[in-house]
Amino acid sequence: MWDIYRAELPLLEILQPKLVSNIVHSLILKGQQGGWMPIFPIWNSYTSAMIGDHGAAFIASAYLKGIANYDVKEAYRLLRQNAFEVAPKADYEEGKGRRALGSYMKYGYIPLEDPVDNAPHRGEQVSRTLEYAYDDYALAMLAKSLGHKADYEALYNRSKNYKNVIDTVTGLARAKHANGSWISPFYPDRKTSYITEGTPRQYTFYVPHDVAGLTKLMGGKNRLESALDSIFIKDEYWHGNEPGHQTPYLYNFTNAPWKTQQVVAKIREEEYTDGPGGLSGNDDSGQMSAWYVFSALGFYPVDPVADNYQLGTPLFNRAVINLENGRKFVINVTKNTPSAIYIKSIKLNGANYKQSSLSFRDISHGGVMNIVLSEKH
Repeated sequence: MWDIYRAELPLLEILQPKLVSNIVHSLILKGQQGGWMPIFPIWNSYTSAMIGDHGAAFIASAYLKGIANYDVKEAYRLLRQNAFEVAPKADYEEGKGRRALGSYMKYGYIPLEDPVDNAPHRGEQVSRTLEYAYDDYALAMLAKSLGHKADYEALYNRSKNYKNVIDTVTGLARAKHANGSWISPFYPDRKTSYITEGTPRQYTFYVPHDVAGLTKLMGGKNRLESALDSIFIKDEYWHGNEPGHQTPYLYNFTNAPWKTQQVVAKIREEEYTDGPGGLSGNDDSGQMSAWYVFSALGFYPVDPVADNYQLGTPLFNRAVINLENGRKFVINVTKNTPSAIYIKSIKLNGANYKQSSLSFRDISHGGVMNIVLSEKH
């Protein structure tokens, strides 16, 4: 679930919504039979193998897109339990409940003084804080849609907890002590115990639900663009680790969206091949491939819960998405040269289209998107 909620499950929401309903139903059954909504189920068992609580992101995403053939009230009850209740010791040791939830609720972040015991991935306090903030946002959106106003307000406020681990002086994710002081010395480009499988610089961009807020913390759009430039100039972008998969698309939130088109085309070409070792990391149940499918079509779900996908640059001259409702969404691409990768113009169903994102509604209703690519941005 740590991997596939990012792109694979959103891809299935477009292609096979009935299957998505069945998956949600299965998660609800697991929660009912085991007493807790699973966080990282493997081999039909509870585990605390990875961080986050992304069942909330997946189920909120599905329900808010109208994929709802299951008991959403029961799903919400189980997801809410994960978000607000610390699991009893015996359950916790079985992998049930959020790790370090007590610290997270007390401080608004997980401090270095909490080593996060009883987890295969100990520590990783900053990454956990960032991912819990996203999950709280996801559950807040579900709570709002179901009319749980108090829960919505509490969870939405908690979704801003990412701000507690972004150092505004450096503009980067950084660990904190329980007294509020930052870890020192600080090495933004080294793998460290408070980050999951990566560096502070890599994880800084994991705020998919509030890119505008992250941009403000960093000092504006130009600073966000420079921060994105730095990770690619340093060759520190790591496509083999899923929490960075949305990063190339964040240029859409700057004044240089053409850089998303440039970087995505480069990643497609360099990180994916048709030979042995053709993926930059293992496929992680399909997430690595799903990124490629989305990025070859020309769009990607930076925030899987939201009703939009950020536009990149399509790979194919023509792509047809056959929808389960019998409709089709067609993407036609015209290039002024074979190597053209930059979007010059877009028409959606015959009308000029100026946005940098595409909605789920636009796709699911079927239609035709015509894109003209140029060699110059």
